[in-house]
Amino acid sequence: MTKLNQVSRRVLAAGVALVLGTACAGPAQAARTPRKPPPAADVVADFKLLAQQRPWTCPAPAPIPELKGQGWTVENASCAWQNRLGTRRWTWSADTAPDCVSTQARWWAQAQAGLPSPATRSVWQAGWTAQSTLLNEGDAQRLLLVKRGRDGQWVATEWRWNPNPRPATRRWQEGRWQLLVEAVRKAAPPQAGALAPDTARVQAVFAAVLGGRAGEIGPDGMAMASNGICLALSNPLPGQSKLPLSYNATDSRLEQRAATHLQLSRQLPQADWLTPFKLLALPAVPAGGAKFLATWIEGDRLNSQLWIPEKTGKHTLRVRMSTRLAPGQAAHPDSAPVARAKQVLEHELEAFASQWAARHE
Repeated sequence: MTKLNQVSRRVLAAGVALVLGTACAGPAQAARTPRKPPPAADVVADFKLLAQQRPWTCPAPAPIPELKGQGWTVENASCAWQNRLGTRRWTWSADTAPDCVSTQARWWAQAQAGLPSPATRSVWQAGWTAQSTLLNEGDAQRLLLVKRGRDGQWVATEWRWNPNPRPATRRWQEGRWQLLVEAVRKAAPPQAGALAPDTARVQAVFAAVLGGRAGEIGPDGMAMASNGICLALSNPLPGQSKLPLSYNATDSRLEQRAATHLQLSRQLPQADWLTPFKLLALPAVPAGGAKFLATWIEGDRLNSQLWIPEKTGKHTLRVRMSTRLAPGQAAHPDSAPVARAKQVLEHELEAFASQWAARHE
């Protein structure tokens, strides 16, 4: 009986110990539970988290020049992975004094300026609040993100990755890089809207004319700076042209162009004509149809318009480029500033006509 009681007491003590041990082990066990990984988006803001090591300050790479003034703040470049992973960041206020194109449009263009000439460059859209792009430069990659915060502050970030030649290390780095790419895409979802076919084609040609220069696309047209002059390019003008124009340049004779200019003058009675309606003399390559141009002053604006007849003869595309003249210049159309502005306008429209022929004819 005594032995039975001793056994019972030992069983009871073991049971109590088990219950108490389980209750006490709960918090300890919870403390040992691995933490959930942070959201992928955190790698956008936390470079240390992305690299999985403490980063260091490193010399800034070359692709984007350090822009001084204009409300920019540039942070030091940070590196990791034996300088194979790098990032740097720019910030500016939405209240920064406006230029011909916005600060974000200028940053976006300069970030892509180092690409080889055949590479496709995107042009900043005035309605964007965030945008990203992934650029391949040989074996290396660059990732760009521009985003406006709720406080109106703009932040532009560049990441660059030059893969390690060791296969195992490269695979691990690629996993981290892809995590960043996906997080950036979520931070800047596509914002493209539907466009009329002619408008989409004009915007694509505008991008080709820009090359590496800064430009901006808005709802009513496009903007760019050329030789210090701010230029506005319209969307395709609505409606049908009232001028009878042929696609074949050989069908356009001097007498016909003079008669066409007379019709145009009646449509724009307030215009002061600097270049009467004329047939553009474009290079033979690429071959294309006839294209016509005229330049005039109306009010305080200098305008130059391009007519591009379609081969079908059913439609003529019309786009207009203009710039605002300084006070008093419109009254002096023969002055040097007006002549220079006219030369810039017509040069850019001729470049547009050549690019249109290369792409659509």
